[in-house]
Amino acid sequence: MRNEAIRAELAAIAAANDGYLDPVHVVDAARNPSSTLHDEFCWDDEDAAEHYRIAQAGALIRRVKFTIMKQDASSKHVSVSVTRAYQSRPSSRKSGDARGYETVDQIMSDPEKREELINQVIKELNAYRKRYADLIALSEIWQAIDDAVELHADAPTRQDTAGQVDRV
Repeated sequence: MRNEAIRAELAAIAAANDGYLDPVHVVDAARNPSSTLHDEFCWDDEDAAEHYRIAQAGALIRRVKFTIMKQDASSKHVSVSVTRAYQSRPSSRKSGDARGYETVDQIMSDPEKREELINQVIKELNAYRKRYADLIALSEIWQAIDDAVELHADAPTRQDTAGQVDRV
């Protein structure tokens, strides 16, 4: 019931703004204590400021990247990729055990953490696929995701050879 009321109020805000839902307009509407949206926000400025700084810190952590350079010895081809330096696994975000972000190296060197991160990536890719399933132009991307997921599922694990769980 509450979700329906929120959805209706958001639709009304969008309708009043040429079909666009701007977060500024949402906050303005939510300032009214009788708004369905009011209780969705923290109105204590000191508390809200602290939450905002924490959100900014998370965004900062997610923006930090590092560059990986690999050279193929036979062709002397150098590939360069840029990736996030830190990742957050689902189990590190659970309430009470919130530990935050770890370096990609830390995660990838621990078989259980690596498996958890890869499974999270697959889950997120599938969520994008579901969200944009009607876009035929992305069918090749969906196929590539399917192929990668299948490859991961079929990959031999180190557990098969060394008693540890890790995809190779």
